[in-house]
Amino acid sequence: MSLSFLLERARGSRGRLAVVAGDPRLAAAAASLGLGAVEYVGPEETRAGDHRHGAVAELLRRRRPGRVRDGIHALDLAADPIRFAAGLVGLGEADGMVGGPGVSARTLADAAEWTMPVSPDGLPVRAVHWLVLPDGTILALADCELAGRLGTDERVAVGIAAAAAHARLGNGPPRVAFLAGPDDDSVETVVAAFAALRPEVPATADRRVRLREGANVLIFPGGESGHLALRTARDLSGARLLGPLLVGAPGVMAGVAEDADFEEMAGTIALAALMAAPAGT
Repeated sequence: MSLSFLLERARGSRGRLAVVAGDPRLAAAAASLGLGAVEYVGPEETRAGDHRHGAVAELLRRRRPGRVRDGIHALDLAADPIRFAAGLVGLGEADGMVGGPGVSARTLADAAEWTMPVSPDGLPVRAVHWLVLPDGTILALADCELAGRLGTDERVAVGIAAAAAHARLGNGPPRVAFLAGPDDDSVETVVAAFAALRPEVPATADRRVRLREGANVLIFPGGESGHLALRTARDLSGARLLGPLLVGAPGVMAGVAEDADFEEMAGTIALAALMAAPAGT
């Protein structure tokens, strides 16, 4: 599955996206896809004329009452473009949002905490990135930014969420590899726990990153090792980087890397559009 195929699939999606374009290239990338329902969220000073500003401010007060001093403070908080776009998703006014360049998973997770309820599945909020390799192979990698060292239950939960997200790309069935160092004695326990919950998804333990059995969803033991592997693989292979995309939050929230090129911007928007599309589209 190539990036061009991913972009073409996204053109047929019907999800409503809010795009926070901190760079005109991101808006141009969104326009190039010809998506049917894209709203561009402007800078803070454009919020005054938007009738939804007050609704987002009220959402922030409900979600984080201890962090909001009064109504004026809530309006100021809601004027932030990323928080406003996330609020549109939280209110059901949009199915997903994309921001960037330079919108990290931490920024998205903070916006999700302000605007989204806790996942009904109890999943932790984590981030998935995708690498599109020169040969067209698409790999999902998690978590490469947010997590510290993950425990068994968290690794299983991240594996389930990342596999489900990868399946929505139409890139064939997910095949999960839980990566581990030579001294990690818990990885077999993780694989067994994952298999008990998702027996239909092949899962293996991989201590040498050999991608055995064609694994296309890679779960790292922690965010530091994942981030290093993600950046190294991108730089050495010439792969395209898509994301981050949050998993574990009810809404679709994605960011674009600071150094993303035009194709990576378009690819991340396409990724979000596919994730935000109504079931069956």
